[in-house]
Amino acid sequence: MKKRIKGVLGIALVGCVVVASAQNVFPLRLDLDVSTKRHRKNIGAGSHGEAKVEQVQVRVKIRKSGGQPYNEMLTGELYIIGRQVHTDHYGIIDVIKKEFYLTKENKNTFEFNSRTYALGKTSGNINVGGKYETFLLVVVDKDGKIVETRSGRRIKDQGIATVREWKRGTLFDRDGNVVGFVDENGKNKAFKMAVPAAVSGNNW
Repeated sequence: MKKRIKGVLGIALVGCVVVASAQNVFPLRLDLDVSTKRHRKNIGAGSHGEAKVEQVQVRVKIRKSGGQPYNEMLTGELYIIGRQVHTDHYGIIDVIKKEFYLTKENKNTFEFNSRTYALGKTSGNINVGGKYETFLLVVVDKDGKIVETRSGRRIKDQGIATVREWKRGTLFDRDGNVVGFVDENGKNKAFKMAVPAAVSGNNW
């Protein structure tokens, strides 16, 4: 009986080693598809300029494209990045993190969407507000190791690590230096104050 148990355990151990070796030889490969739905609406125009609101939604599709069957949990981290028109600073509009598994049941595919963001800005003699700039998508395994990344702009490894440390509302310059944080209670205050001045005068 003991020999039989040892034999079964030996087979199980060999099986684990074979699976681990296979995952090292054929690592998980992912196909990351990110699309952005954008809609602009004019809310007023005058002799001094115009005001617009852009509605933005980011959609993510993660698909297993190669490697051995993968049963561990993964996490998708989506960082949505915008830019302040009046300061030229960049900002983290939102951070979304989703845990998921890639299985036969879901066809080795996971999808999620951000909410819709309304970004207002004025143009002409008065330039105030914000606009959508790009995204960063990072997929990590259960140990926090990066499996795959994708961005609308080229971001180096150090830049990816830095962005992942920031929370929603963080403002930063072109060199990646944090310059402040967006006041969630008054983040649209400057835009709202600028609209009457921007659209004043005779309509175009």
